[in-house]
Amino acid sequence: MKGKFITLVLTLGFLAAFGVFMHSPPSILDGLTGATPKAKRAAQMAAPLEGNYLFCINPALEPFSDADFRNDLKAFVSGETEVLSDAGLPHMTLSVCETDYPLLCYATALCERLTAAGADVTLKQYSETMLRSRAINGRYQLLLISENTLDATALPDADILLLSAEEMEDPSCEN
Repeated sequence: MKGKFITLVLTLGFLAAFGVFMHSPPSILDGLTGATPKAKRAAQMAAPLEGNYLFCINPALEPFSDADFRNDLKAFVSGETEVLSDAGLPHMTLSVCETDYPLLCYATALCERLTAAGADVTLKQYSETMLRSRAINGRYQLLLISENTLDATALPDADILLLSAEEMEDPSCEN
C-alpha cells in the first residue's frame, strides 16, 4: 500500500511539474527552443525579399482607369523614373500583407518615395487571408503581394507589374 501511495504522489508530482514546464504563453520549452512568437517575428524581419512580387493597380476604380497614369505609376515603382505626372495625383491606398516583414519594409519605403514625389499615399496592412480575399474581389487600389501568396491569374482585370526581389532592394530595409 505504501508503494502505491509513493507511486501516486510521484506521478502527480511529475504531471504537475510537466504542466508548469509546458505552461503557455510562453512556455519554458518555447523559451529553450526559440519558438516564441517574438523569436519568429525577429527571424522574419531579418529575412530578405525572395522571389517575385506583384504590384497591382485596379483599373476599375476611377483614378486608375487612365492607362497613361497607370503606366507612369508602374514606371515610378519599377525605378525607371523618379517623377510622377503633376496632373492632380489622387489619394492612393497601398495594401500589403502585415506578416511579410521584408515586403512591408519595402512598401513603407515605396510610400515614402511616392509621398516625396507629391502623391498622397496610405499604407494599409491586412492579414494574408484578408489581403487575398480583397484582391480577388477587386477591393483594392494598389496592391503589393508575393507571387507565392497570390497568382497573377487570380486577378484577370488588374494592371500588374512583376517585380523581382533584386529590383526591390532598398538599402533602408537592410538590417
